[in-house]
Amino acid sequence: MKGWIALDIDGTITQDKYSIPKEVIDFLHCCYHSGWKIVFATGRAFIFAKQAIEKISFPFFIMPQNGSVAIQMPAQDILFKRYMSPAVITDFEEIFEGRNSHYLVYSGVENGDRCYFQPNRFSKTDRIYLEEIQKREKEEWVTGPIDFEIPLIKCFGKLETMKKVKKELLKKGLFEATLIRDPFHNSYYMLLITNKNTSKGSSLQEIISRVGRGKIVIAAGDDVNDIELLQVADIRIAMPHAPEELRKIADFIAPPLSEMGIIQALKIVIDARDRFSNTCR
Repeated sequence: MKGWIALDIDGTITQDKYSIPKEVIDFLHCCYHSGWKIVFATGRAFIFAKQAIEKISFPFFIMPQNGSVAIQMPAQDILFKRYMSPAVITDFEEIFEGRNSHYLVYSGVENGDRCYFQPNRFSKTDRIYLEEIQKREKEEWVTGPIDFEIPLIKCFGKLETMKKVKKELLKKGLFEATLIRDPFHNSYYMLLITNKNTSKGSSLQEIISRVGRGKIVIAAGDDVNDIELLQVADIRIAMPHAPEELRKIADFIAPPLSEMGIIQALKIVIDARDRFSNTCR
């Protein structure tokens, strides 16, 4: 086991948001067979992430919903979960009281990845945006009581509004809240809310502690919810379109997606690591 390659999905290894290019899959397949463990980290629900990973034939791990759950593929075995109690809905109702918007509650892979929402609590403009989400993410959207443990709650809106909601949530001391731009709709920002101390980075650490570390951990991402993922790694790769706060912690800025930048970056990093290892023998 050489180590780990941990990759964000949207904007890091995808170009069309729905599929991973064959060249990237083939490269990662070679990495796996040469001794690397592969893990994908995403804010997506598992059912949505499956659209991108469905053509991967080698074993790997995936951490959907910002690391709230870790799944071993292809068996789809849940390695661990870090969910919120349904009691947190009371906190969200308090924060959203009087607002012309609401939130989405995701049920998790073991509950069919349903999305719970109250359509009458959203503005007309936001309901149009919700229809876009429903079309692209493929979950079953339902109304009803929240009586299950919650992997992820998602809020969306304009940047300043989401900053205010994030501030109120963090005051509760119960949550992690990551603010990102919607990769599908640039005029909307999204808050991805998980249980306290749950992130792509903390879940990567948990997987490594269970499976073994190997000699080196490489991570790549393109948004602020990838910061903790990169902080766990020995070598950190940021995509060129990533925000400044991610690029400034990176060891390497990859070429653009249009040039299969993640392949080029990983080749440089892995080749440099192999040369160093051979020199030390």
